[in-house]
Amino acid sequence: MIVFEGVVKRFGATEALRGVTFTVPKGVVAGLLGPNGAGKTTTLKISAGLLRRDEGRVSVLGLDPWEQGEELRERVGILHEKPAYPPDVPAKVLLRHLARIRGLTWEDALRAAKLAGVERYLEHTPSSLSRGYLQRLGLAIALLGEPELLLLDEPTANLDPSARREVLTAIKTLGEEMGATVVISSHVIPEMEQVCSYAVVISGGVIAAQGSIADLATVLGAEVEFLVSSRNPRRLASLLIADDCVRGVEVDGERVVVRASSRMRQRVEALLEEARANGLAAGWEIRSRSLGEVYERVVQASR
Repeated sequence: MIVFEGVVKRFGATEALRGVTFTVPKGVVAGLLGPNGAGKTTTLKISAGLLRRDEGRVSVLGLDPWEQGEELRERVGILHEKPAYPPDVPAKVLLRHLARIRGLTWEDALRAAKLAGVERYLEHTPSSLSRGYLQRLGLAIALLGEPELLLLDEPTANLDPSARREVLTAIKTLGEEMGATVVISSHVIPEMEQVCSYAVVISGGVIAAQGSIADLATVLGAEVEFLVSSRNPRRLASLLIADDCVRGVEVDGERVVVRASSRMRQRVEALLEEARANGLAAGWEIRSRSLGEVYERVVQASR
């Protein structure tokens, strides 16, 4: 879906990207994560064909973003960090106009508005919308034509907590309903943990880590939780905590929450299978790994 190989980008004497190499597979919601100034926005602009690389190779949807940018942008939706809209033009008029430019109908524009959760505010002008709904309007514009790829640059930047939740909810819904690949740049890791299944960590213009959250957690030894249903949770908890592969247990009603290193996952699962055979465990699910913990370990390892 997105492939960078040895990409270098310079601004004068400053090297913003220093041999960046990574891939984003199809169908994931990927976080492009890193501190401010790490090279996230530069990476997204190169991906969209809005900025030319100095060295290296880039392929997005099988196309070269710079050489085939016009063709690529017909298949990609983009939300910039600081979008600007005509302040006094109703959202409905703006969406209709942009849809026509792309050869789309009003029905197409309305579907994008519904997907972004802004359909009830189409009579409002951008200047009258809250910051959260202004970002939803930006999402609706990015969704025109149901793109295969969404590039979202700091979509929750400068929003209050309520607006952040609104935008994150919209992004999560889009990932689930559209099946599009989504790349979100951000330095706010706890927020990205709510929506991302894949991560590319960039620091100082260099890729520090990449992969699914589960794979990164396993490699880095981050923690994983098992939520185990049991008819005798206290007895099960006592059995599990006695094994050195378990970091901790907590009884929560008829469930036992088991914490362990991702590297110990198979050993814990073997314990749970034995407990199930003995009638102590009815079943379990694995809670997603902590993106925050993965990010911290990656940053520490790259220093």
